[in-house]
Amino acid sequence: MKKGLLIFLGIIAFLFILLLTIPFLFKDQIKAKVDEQIAKSVNATVVFDADKLGLSLIRNFPNVTISIDDFGIIGKQEEFKGDTLFFAKNFKVVADIMSVISGDQIKVKSIYLNKPIVATYVTKDGKMSWDIAIATPEDTVKKAPEEPSKFSIALDKWEIEDGLIIYEDKSLPMYAELRGFNHTGKGDITQDIYDVETYTKSKETVVIFDNVAYLNKHQVEANLNLNINMPKSEYKFLENNIKINNFDFGFNGLIAMPGDDIIYDLTYEAKETDFKDLISLVPAIYTKDYNDLKAEGKVAFNGIVKGKQTATTLPGFTFNLKVDNGSMKYPSLPSAISNIATDLSVVNNDGIIDNTVINLKKFHMDMDKNPIDARALVEGLNPYKIDANVLAKVKLDDVTKFYPIEGTTLKGLFGADVKVKGMYSDSLKLMPVVDAKMFLQNGYVKTKDFPAALEQMSFNAAVQSSGDMPTSKASLENFKMVMDGEPFEMKANVVNFDDPAYDVNLKGIIDLTKMTKIYPLEDMTVAGRIIADIATKGVLSDVEAGRYEKTSTAGTMKVSNLKYSSKDFPQGMALSSASFTLTPDKMTIDNMDGYLGKSDISIKGFFSNYMGYMFGKQDTVLRGNMSFNSKKFDVNEWMTDEEATTPQAQAEPVDSGLVEIPKNIDFFLASQIGEVLYDNMSLKDLKGNIIMKDGIARLENLVFNSLGGSFLLAKGEYNTKDVEKPSFDFDMKITEIQIKEAFKTFNTVQTFAPMAKNMEGVVSLSLKTNGQMDKYMNPLYPTMSGAGSLAIPNATIKDNPILATMSKLTMVKELNPLGVKNVIANFKIEGGKLKVEPFDVNAGNFKMNIGGASGFDGGLDYIVKMDVPAGALGSAVNSALGKITGQPSSGSENIKLDLKIGGTNSDPKVGIAGSSVQEQGKAQAKTAVENKVKEEIKNNAQIQEAQKQAEEAKKAAEERVKAEQERIKKEAEEKQKAEQERLKKEAEKAIKDKFKLPK
Repeated sequence: MKKGLLIFLGIIAFLFILLLTIPFLFKDQIKAKVDEQIAKSVNATVVFDADKLGLSLIRNFPNVTISIDDFGIIGKQEEFKGDTLFFAKNFKVVADIMSVISGDQIKVKSIYLNKPIVATYVTKDGKMSWDIAIATPEDTVKKAPEEPSKFSIALDKWEIEDGLIIYEDKSLPMYAELRGFNHTGKGDITQDIYDVETYTKSKETVVIFDNVAYLNKHQVEANLNLNINMPKSEYKFLENNIKINNFDFGFNGLIAMPGDDIIYDLTYEAKETDFKDLISLVPAIYTKDYNDLKAEGKVAFNGIVKGKQTATTLPGFTFNLKVDNGSMKYPSLPSAISNIATDLSVVNNDGIIDNTVINLKKFHMDMDKNPIDARALVEGLNPYKIDANVLAKVKLDDVTKFYPIEGTTLKGLFGADVKVKGMYSDSLKLMPVVDAKMFLQNGYVKTKDFPAALEQMSFNAAVQSSGDMPTSKASLENFKMVMDGEPFEMKANVVNFDDPAYDVNLKGIIDLTKMTKIYPLEDMTVAGRIIADIATKGVLSDVEAGRYEKTSTAGTMKVSNLKYSSKDFPQGMALSSASFTLTPDKMTIDNMDGYLGKSDISIKGFFSNYMGYMFGKQDTVLRGNMSFNSKKFDVNEWMTDEEATTPQAQAEPVDSGLVEIPKNIDFFLASQIGEVLYDNMSLKDLKGNIIMKDGIARLENLVFNSLGGSFLLAKGEYNTKDVEKPSFDFDMKITEIQIKEAFKTFNTVQTFAPMAKNMEGVVSLSLKTNGQMDKYMNPLYPTMSGAGSLAIPNATIKDNPILATMSKLTMVKELNPLGVKNVIANFKIEGGKLKVEPFDVNAGNFKMNIGGASGFDGGLDYIVKMDVPAGALGSAVNSALGKITGQPSSGSENIKLDLKIGGTNSDPKVGIAGSSVQEQGKAQAKTAVENKVKEEIKNNAQIQEAQKQAEEAKKAAEERVKAEQERIKKEAEEKQKAEQERLKKEAEKAIKDKFKLPK
């Protein structure tokens, strides 16, 4: 009994160990199979490590669990190259073990993703980053009926934990981002008709459409239950609930996709929503003591989406929102916002978006004792008919009584009275009747972050129109403010909206450092001081036509200690001082000194056409002529990395390193820079002209020192007119630069001349070349063409694999290392190959002639002709040549030896292509053959006589053999006949004796 128990426990232990170890035995096979399928299926780089692949029969026994850490998919398409499409910290799949063993129908039970990043993008022309499936050619013959798939998903559960979802569609334009995204769901999707239950929560949700933020870091929670009918492509929404912050609503209905169109029949409404839940949608309120806020009032919220979505239309929809008796009050503040009432409807019956009707029938609220009333009816969107008015008068002193603004004091009186009625269309130049006035009196703002106040603020603004563009006018009068004792004032008038005539005056001091203390800017840092005294007057059509003599602009602007940086401009700019003088046609830069990023700059010169450029005329070209000076300029700071170091770090799309030259600037810069840092180069004492025009940067007579030598760029062109196909065109001369440093610095040298890695010495080069570039500003070698020459006065090549192979083959020690002097070589670049014309190399006691080609793919095709004493070749080559020629080579004369270099840079192949000894051997062999033939002819008669005698002897021998064979045969037949007769007689005698017959 005890022995049996031990055996049983031993078997269990063995099985347990087997379950633990089997997955590790097949990792390599699994990864190889996965790689094979990936290569066939997707046009993307799939990143995963077999060492981070786990298989377990224990974790979810009796199911098999497959898991992998740090799994990523990175785009390979040109538009999305290097962009992370998908990444998961942990990716886990659980499958039914018996289905895996049988192989009949593999059933996936659950899928789990931990910290996934899903980043999807659509370009302006509709290209999608997730379109990575490799297309397969359609079958040209009738397909046999397909067998049922051996893969099914009958999910008990799928789960996403702490994900990041990014969707950007530049064709709309739309941007959506979900952070802290958690999702669970279940449903047997192997059925034709099945139910799906899901739960989703996103801690921060951003939705921006056409530059309008509809959700800004809102928390979204959703319980969605669907019935899916796959044969009919119908999706029915059952009991569903969505919660945005605290605003809760539900919807039901269906969406059907029977063809290319989408059919909607949905209804939605709020579920017992209070006014406090509605105002949670306002981020500033939701994040500011929301739990302590007291709010009352009821909200009615409902609508429908019904109709067909096609390529040109949307479904019809309605949206209704009604608030009655709303109020809100913070317990710590003395006053409340009360009598809040809203009645809003948005209706579109036919799905044509321009036919939308927005009707704000009523809006009212009392901000303490400050009433605000508004109503608006907007019919259509382009053009639209409007009938609206707004009336408000607010004592700013009262604002902090009903809304908490910690550490801020407000004073003053603000009022607005706006009446608008009529038709508006910018394209049709239609203008409604407008009578709008706004004012601010005795404004005062003081915050805890800055001790001085922004005070004595006032303005009067008005827009008036009798119903057409020419009679419309706008004015800003008496705009004044004083900040920390420094005044600023402004006045502006615009008449005739059809062709605006403007008259603007501004004068005073703006301290941006103090201003941003009072009004902080998100994702942006601004500091500095501006003193301006500018007056400008004119008509927009004159500005657009360049008739600056009909305009009047004069003034000055001085800037000191200006600092600016932002999310999109992280390098930042810092101007210690700058001074500008303005005239109608020109903005003169008297001086501009400071830093761009880490690089110091000093600029003087002028801009012309600046007025048209500032007014945003699309075809206006901003022209400039400037001198640019810098002690040290770091170009690398303005170029993005080619790719993120890890997929995890690449949640955001990676921009290309391409620097695009704007097409609407025409600049001439006479540049003088002490040092330029570009890539891994340091350019010293750079001087020359940089011209930017029509999307092209041209360099003229640019000289600098680098890599121990000097560079002259007589002509250089960097062309981004077509940003999809940027190009370059250079004519340069380089004098005595260090060869090894050139290899380290230039990708082109690494590609076409890898031998430079092993060279010590200097080289001079003249080169004319052109071609296209990729989006990281690397040359596309197949497109390159050009020609040039190089000169090497003295250099040494050592530890080079090609020379090492040549030396080993020929036994010529002088080849490795190899000293070369006074080498001059001409070359061409064609079709992605460097084609080198044959050139001579004097190396020790022998000469070489080298010619051939190197490919951008690393391929080598060279012939090296050597003229060396036979004795120098050594016994190995002499023996090899002896086998080729049939005789040993002479050691007393020079041998011309041809070597062929093939293979690749990383795996060169060197072989003997021919030699002078081989040619001599061929001639000797020919003479020997001829003598042999003559000898055979001479002895031909004797050979024929011998053949005749042999034939006769053969014939006589055959006749003798034949006669002997006949004799033997005859004797055998006679003996056989006698024996048969004897046997016959004995048989007859035996029969007579047996039966006693007479004899």
